[in-house]
Amino acid sequence: MELRRSHIRKKNHQRFLYIAITILVACSCISTLAAAQANQVVVKANFLNVRLGPSLSYETLTRVKRGQTLTILSEKNQWYQVRLAGDKIGWVASWLINNDDANTSSNTVGVIKAANTNVQKYPHRNAEVLGTLSQLQKVNIVYTQNNWSQILFNNTVGWIPNSELIITDKVAHNITNNRNQNLNIRSVTTLQNNTKIFARPNPQSHIVAHITDQTTLPYLGKEGDFYKVKLNSGETGYIASWLVSISSSKHAVKSAATKLSEATIVLDPGHGGSDTGALANNQKQYEKNYTLDTARRLKKLLEQAGANVILTRSNDQDVDLASRARIANKLNADAFISLHFDSTSEKTKASGITTYYYSDKKDQPLAQSLQKQFQHLPLPSRGVRFGDFEVTRENEQPAVLIEAGYINNKKDHKQITSAVYRQQLANSILQGLINYFK
Repeated sequence: MELRRSHIRKKNHQRFLYIAITILVACSCISTLAAAQANQVVVKANFLNVRLGPSLSYETLTRVKRGQTLTILSEKNQWYQVRLAGDKIGWVASWLINNDDANTSSNTVGVIKAANTNVQKYPHRNAEVLGTLSQLQKVNIVYTQNNWSQILFNNTVGWIPNSELIITDKVAHNITNNRNQNLNIRSVTTLQNNTKIFARPNPQSHIVAHITDQTTLPYLGKEGDFYKVKLNSGETGYIASWLVSISSSKHAVKSAATKLSEATIVLDPGHGGSDTGALANNQKQYEKNYTLDTARRLKKLLEQAGANVILTRSNDQDVDLASRARIANKLNADAFISLHFDSTSEKTKASGITTYYYSDKKDQPLAQSLQKQFQHLPLPSRGVRFGDFEVTRENEQPAVLIEAGYINNKKDHKQITSAVYRQQLANSILQGLINYFK
């Protein structure tokens, strides 16, 4: 009898385990289905181009129609990486998926109302500035929401407030699918850090290098979905086409401004945050405060002249040196000016203003144009000199570093701490830039 009860308990225990496992499997399937559905979107556009990479500059892989379901694998710069039938992988513009009129022929033409209109990365005023557009310039509007219009800009998209646009009823025809586009490629520029360069056009092959963000490399050819490139070492390798932007010129840069009102200027107030910079003799006055004040004064003057101005820091914050140069590179700025006040190991050993440059061809003309204006300031001009500073050395744009006096020199300190002198300095830099862009 006891043996029979034990057998019954064992069968009941096994039945309970079977039921529990069945419930767990069912829950897992439901969770998996929910997760899969959460990563899927249904195309509401009439049709949608699927491209090889996350940009309008990439070739079209295929086209999907209204009602088709796409599985999202990842997201980059407002583009979704999706899986298609036959396990093909491509990229679609996220802002067009739910756009009922997302046909190429439906895009309209807009006209810029004012000079130096900012193109923002996202639809709000505090978003990163991608660049500027000139007055009466025509743009291709691909989407509109909440009083902002999204436009095609430099092989990607950006946003402009509708208040700064004249939206016409003309149809835009400049979105083309040029399958021979790769024949005109001269260079490629990486879109992220730690980009892998492979020995062969295969992600399983040996990695020959890791490349940082915004690195431009000469283009040698194309094999499948990979571009063949030449490294600075002279070695060649292959890079995935969806990890780079392409350019038909040797360097992916915009046309240089011919006047200040067309220019994008990056101002770099030296130091900041925990980095105080040079100290006055009383050890209570910091270089970082005077560089920021000067930058703010100069920014106001430049904006009044119509320039687009970006500060590498707008308050007392830590900003690493590499990111300061990177801002100018990403914006394709027309000039980068780093503002400083120097010091020496011995008090009152040196006096005056020096402008440093790194590249003779790229930077020296800007340095000379600025330094020429400093001859009218109360402190002596020490001329232009070569200087190996990271913010100028790593800058692809015309870049200089100004040391506008020695803070531990009694005579210079008196000027540096004077708002009048800092305003005079800003005025002189403004005039130097006006002459430089003529």
